[in-house]
Amino acid sequence: MIKFITFALAATLLGAALGTPVTPPQNDEPTPTAGGGVSPTDPAKIKELQTALLLSAGFADRQSVLLPNPPDASNITFQFTNNSVEANTGGTIALTTLENFPALIGTNVAAAVGFVNPCGLNVPHNHPRANEFLTVISGKLVGGLILEQNPGGAGNVVGQPKPVNGPLQQVNATLENFKGMLFPQGETHFQFNPTCEPALFAAAFDNSDPGRTQIARNFFSAFPDEQVLIAAVGGNLETLDPARIQQFRNQIPTAFAVQIESCVKKCNIPQHKI
Repeated sequence: MIKFITFALAATLLGAALGTPVTPPQNDEPTPTAGGGVSPTDPAKIKELQTALLLSAGFADRQSVLLPNPPDASNITFQFTNNSVEANTGGTIALTTLENFPALIGTNVAAAVGFVNPCGLNVPHNHPRANEFLTVISGKLVGGLILEQNPGGAGNVVGQPKPVNGPLQQVNATLENFKGMLFPQGETHFQFNPTCEPALFAAAFDNSDPGRTQIARNFFSAFPDEQVLIAAVGGNLETLDPARIQQFRNQIPTAFAVQIESCVKKCNIPQHKI
């Protein structure tokens, strides 16, 4: 089912991918689409629609809320926009959420469209409540997945093998020409554009509220006591001390994507400052 949703979305986006990127709507107005508008953008209208859907007793009620004026399909259409048009940014992602697309309430689906600029990185993250199936529509991406480790117990358990330090195993795949990759729920993954040309992907989720946990930012934000973080990474004060931790906290990007330095130099891209 996830794969079907992704490929349907991919087919719809192909024409846009090969043409001029969609620019953000002006004055907070939705971009017009054939046959009507898009899901409301006004916060009050969104809240009204959310409340009505949550109070719907059955499918007929839900349908009358979402489609009160046939053939107008505005409440069940969504306009993805590309906000990463600046040349020295890593990219951006447009995601349907319960907050910006109330029609998802009561479903088990969500979707995203990612615009990854040359050398852009969708930083390591996971989705705690959903599996993701991602398909590249144009360009090339390297998809990476960090494998889950079988702990065999927590810590140094008597009678069990000692934990092995070092990096966890990883798998990766080059994605292009409508090739897709599955990222299981809760597992850390990333996508990287190793080329000097932009890439576009479409992704489907099997939960209308997939969530996103950005690994580095969450880790360095989790503990107010720097000593806890220092112990968690091995306790070597020469490698990490409170001053370095604070520096990391201020430099970890809040945006969807950053850029890989070696690739930026290869492509002669102006350095992106976080």
